[in-house]
Amino acid sequence: MKQFTGYMKGINLGGWLSQCKHSKQHYDTFITEKDIERISTWGLDHIRLPVDYELIETASGEYIEEGFKYIDNCLEWCKKYGLNMILDLHKTAGYSFDEFEESIGFFKSEELQNRFIALWHEFSKRYVKYSDRLTFELLNEIVDKNVSEIWNRIAERAIKTIRQYSPDINILIGGVNNNSISTLKGLDIPYDEHVIYNFHFYEPTVFTHQSAYWVKDMPLDFTMTYPNEFAEVISKTKEYFPPMHSDIFKGFS
Repeated sequence: MKQFTGYMKGINLGGWLSQCKHSKQHYDTFITEKDIERISTWGLDHIRLPVDYELIETASGEYIEEGFKYIDNCLEWCKKYGLNMILDLHKTAGYSFDEFEESIGFFKSEELQNRFIALWHEFSKRYVKYSDRLTFELLNEIVDKNVSEIWNRIAERAIKTIRQYSPDINILIGGVNNNSISTLKGLDIPYDEHVIYNFHFYEPTVFTHQSAYWVKDMPLDFTMTYPNEFAEVISKTKEYFPPMHSDIFKGFS
């Protein structure tokens, strides 16, 4: 079986340049070089760096040079401490996986899709020179399971854009329904040997997302132990999550 060498054990740096209060004070203090140095002692080989478009784009789409410097710094810190890096575009203009944030129109707007492609054009110009230790992740967790065909078209455009600059930088792509393993088969066949399919697996989600404020109808005081009785896991999953989150339990009562 093929292995994704250099990306076998990693950690996600959520909350720094994504899903955060976008301010210089936060960027400068939430994660520093000392944190990357500490991570390098944990037996990991890479970090995943989620980035929101607000870090590097104004509301009208102009690039923010100061924002790119945080990505630059992280790349240099990773090099210094022997770590690879995944650059994950966590949110793009017009789209967020988080229903608590305003995000409309990406999958219906050619203008917003063009802006997404332009951003990957910019990332490619800046960062494909690090292809020996950097992987691109096109977009985090497409929620709507009904946009598979549209997402395939957008992803193909993005991959072709990146390939204008690099034939071999690794590109991660996931499917719809929150990047579920059950929708992986809906992705088009790999475009080349450096495109890697990925999926996010949170099961049992009712355990991993217990008390999560961003889960609709999830009580903030709900707790669940693990391991637990299978029937209890199924029951609570159906109670607190819509069907799209419980496909894996189809056929179980």
